[in-house]
Amino acid sequence: MLDLRTKEPGGVYRMWRWERETADGNPEDGNLLTGRIVHVRDPHGRRVFASGIVTMLGMEDGRHLVRDAEPHEAARVLCSEETWPD
Repeated sequence: MLDLRTKEPGGVYRMWRWERETADGNPEDGNLLTGRIVHVRDPHGRRVFASGIVTMLGMEDGRHLVRDAEPHEAARVLCSEETWPD
């Protein structure tokens, strides 16, 4: 996952995580769908390493609260990825 400790609430970021692979390819919790990319498949562990664009909402009980970014929020991240590819 993206280290959100230094990120501000309201910011929009690409976040990565390992998750269980599902038959339909969507995450079990229904999150991390905006701008979703599956980077690696682990067939032995039946997991995928995926990323998606999220908006950080803040902290609650020591945990970061995020939600899938709205299209207009994700557009900035997608544009920057196209402009400055790895």
